[in-house]
Amino acid sequence: MASRQDLVLKELQDLLQLEDVLACMLATKGLQGIVPQNIKVTDVNLWKLLHNTTDEFFDIINRFYDYGLERLYFELGNYTVIIAPISQSFSLVAIIPSLANMGLLDVEIENTKRKIKGIIDKKE
Repeated sequence: MASRQDLVLKELQDLLQLEDVLACMLATKGLQGIVPQNIKVTDVNLWKLLHNTTDEFFDIINRFYDYGLERLYFELGNYTVIIAPISQSFSLVAIIPSLANMGLLDVEIENTKRKIKGIIDKKE
């Protein structure tokens, strides 16, 4: 039987197969979490910036989570970072090109978020 981590990783890898998803992960504060190995963003400076600011985004998520916060979007040069809270502790993070089709990606990110939530919430 596959572990929860393996099941989450499979969902992330499925999301990463979309052309416009450059990277994705299940993240916690400090940008810890589950990351597929085949991400397409290798810009070390972008990852350092995300690592250094993730705690601040989780503080925002914690403040607004009970009000139904669905997503945080921010643009960094040629990239858009989407943070989709799954709980107050976990968020799905996706990096896409700034000019990507957001409508399609929002649907796919929401579907992945729901699947991962189901995996996390599943009783042993």
